[in-house]
Amino acid sequence: MALRRFDIQLAIPTAIYDAIPLAKKIAARDAIRDLKALAVKINEGLPNEEMTVKATYHICKHDEGKPCEPGQEI
Repeated sequence: MALRRFDIQLAIPTAIYDAIPLAKKIAARDAIRDLKALAVKINEGLPNEEMTVKATYHICKHDEGKPCEPGQEI
């Protein structure tokens, strides 16, 4: 079966992210969750299974020379 696979990484400055209206953030989160509900693992149950049902969010502090905060599942 052919699949549509999405790999998205976005690094948004905190000041810009904080300025996004809460309703828009919630709508984006909900859209991601809706897509996640449709996703399947590739080769599920086989030795070469791929975890392709994940979406995470974390605060990155690499530009400050600090480690990232722990990720949260979306």
